[in-house]
Amino acid sequence: MTEGLGYTKEDVTYFSDGLKLAAHLYRPANWSPDDAPRPAVVCLTGYTGRKNIATVDIPRRLAREGYIALAPDYRGYGESEGTRGRHRPLEQAQDTYDSATYLQTVAGVNPNRIGIYGSSFGGANAIWAGAFDTRFKVVVSAVGCGNGEDWMEAVRTPEEWDTFRRRVAEHARDRVLTNTAELIYRYDIYPKDLNAVDKPTLTLEEHGSEDVTHLDLASVDALMRYKPDWVVDKISPRPVLFFIAEEDTIAPPKVTMDVYDKCGEPKRLITLPSARHNEVYEFSNSVHFETVASETVKWFETHL
Repeated sequence: MTEGLGYTKEDVTYFSDGLKLAAHLYRPANWSPDDAPRPAVVCLTGYTGRKNIATVDIPRRLAREGYIALAPDYRGYGESEGTRGRHRPLEQAQDTYDSATYLQTVAGVNPNRIGIYGSSFGGANAIWAGAFDTRFKVVVSAVGCGNGEDWMEAVRTPEEWDTFRRRVAEHARDRVLTNTAELIYRYDIYPKDLNAVDKPTLTLEEHGSEDVTHLDLASVDALMRYKPDWVVDKISPRPVLFFIAEEDTIAPPKVTMDVYDKCGEPKRLITLPSARHNEVYEFSNSVHFETVASETVKWFETHL
């Protein structure tokens, strides 16, 4: 428990497609079972899939502000069950729907006032889940992308993109014909955030689980067919807040602008000047995190 920090954190588990998911449940330190039901938020992490590093800052902040927040590990990541090295966006969407269902069973949660926050690839998942699950009354997507194929192209030169696309397509044919599996290093899918503080390494000793550093190429094939920008207009009239980091090389601003432009009203876009991708997180010690956190709280206060 961490009452002195303004919140409490509880390790919880629940199931999605028969797999046990692990999550942190955050509550305000002064929460009591006698309180009136509070709004709650599902907080989604990025492509690294784990709740322990980047996805600790916003749920902590939300809990301090009076919300109940749930931060899960996706299946196959962190302490959740599932095949390591398998990253399937539609399966993560199911994890997200089931996270909302779990929240509706939690003491102190108003089941009709649930929002969703996602950063990086979690921002794409937040858009997708918001489009397909109207239980999410408010959506926040920070430094995310709206189209997996466009994202993969945006972080490569034309020559690199042609080579990469051919590799994925050739492997898909081999996989279908011979059940061949091939692994790819995570940072060969997307680049590191150069000139910014990198995410701390997830260790078994400190965090209870290790980083998933290699994925099957079928994960990339699935990523390139994942297109939240095709469905983002379905969220309206529920409100959506977007954040862009101006100097983001992991999720270049264009990949967020494309999905923002297709989103219906009400919506808002906040650009973080001179910010890089990881600078939206508290671990980077960046002033940009304070902008993301304070504006996110305002958005939920206004709409949730």
